[in-house]
Amino acid sequence: MVHRIVVLASLMTALSSMTVIPAIAAVSGGSLDAVSDATIPLPAGKFSKLYLLGSGVNGKQANQSFTVTYTDGTTTRITQSLSDWWGPSQDYPGETPLMQMDSLVGPTGASLGHVVYLYGYTLAIDGAKTVRSLTLPPNRNVVLLGIGAGASGAAPVHVNLAAVENVVGVVNAGTAAARGGLDNGGDAYAANLLGSSITWAGSTYALGGPASTTGAALTVQITGTPATSAVMGQFYDFTPTVVASAGSTLSYAIANKPIWAQFNAATGALTGVPPTGSAATDANILVSVSNGVQRVSLPPFTIAVHAASTGGTGTASLIWTRPTENTDGSPLTNLAGYIIRYGTSSSALDKTISVGSPGATSVEITNLTPGNWDFAVSSVNTENVESPFSAVVAKTIP
Repeated sequence: MVHRIVVLASLMTALSSMTVIPAIAAVSGGSLDAVSDATIPLPAGKFSKLYLLGSGVNGKQANQSFTVTYTDGTTTRITQSLSDWWGPSQDYPGETPLMQMDSLVGPTGASLGHVVYLYGYTLAIDGAKTVRSLTLPPNRNVVLLGIGAGASGAAPVHVNLAAVENVVGVVNAGTAAARGGLDNGGDAYAANLLGSSITWAGSTYALGGPASTTGAALTVQITGTPATSAVMGQFYDFTPTVVASAGSTLSYAIANKPIWAQFNAATGALTGVPPTGSAATDANILVSVSNGVQRVSLPPFTIAVHAASTGGTGTASLIWTRPTENTDGSPLTNLAGYIIRYGTSSSALDKTISVGSPGATSVEITNLTPGNWDFAVSSVNTENVESPFSAVVAKTIP
């Protein structure tokens, strides 16, 4: 289902439609839903990053070689290490823990009480060339459940894995996984814990797990784009957007919290006022939420603290109309909020504001230095699907 949003006044523009990715249909006994040791066709386009969802199995898999082939015949080889799905995370560069589950499905179909993880990996590739394919390491112990291809300023494009899936990685409890399961030893992710989708890096990926046969899946998703800069003496505020199954009890956690900030474990809010003279950069801040079964995290982020600008400030007011229907004419009932991206170049919208209210129709952006500023808006629904950016609009600050 898709919907439209329109930005009004001097910054009038139309937002590209939002596509909601449906949960994958249930398949009794497990189905091919993951891929290992294969060459995967990529959607034609120029992308600067690949986003991989998966893990190592049978131990951590260090220094694995991924090869991207372009339409001109050239290649980029990327070396990436992967933590074991049984944990613990090795915190490898380019690796983000996306989900933590308290159990898995063993070779007999019975639940095993062991914590397992799903990770995300970000691979930088040549954005000036058109991609053709991705060749995975020739290693059955490297397994992926999803892939996205991202270009600057756009949500990642999902890669269709249907033709290359060769691993059964997700099954219902009580069902023995075929083909050796995720780890080739009969173990697999539990479908009711993994859920049908996960949101990461601005896009939602459908996962291969069939629906639970023992009740509704208990799932939790976290999204949000925190501002990556803070100003001395000015209030900083970020609260993630979380969608969870009804009846969930949520708890939030943070790693590498800035010393000037406070963190609310009940809401996930990160707030504070950097004191004068506190110029510093806090890196690898990790905000996560748990429902008691799963723990999911935002991508690690950095906050750079700097002094207030002395060269003058400006303000831009962005106004939009709340979308009310999908493009097929049906009512839009699951809008969750908006994300504003802006910067001094349309190709580098590196500043963000999250608006967590579906009823909001405007935002005022302050502390803009003189010069040209470009703005774009995207919307987010309650399934944590973010639409593509709107057309970029501009304002000159005198």
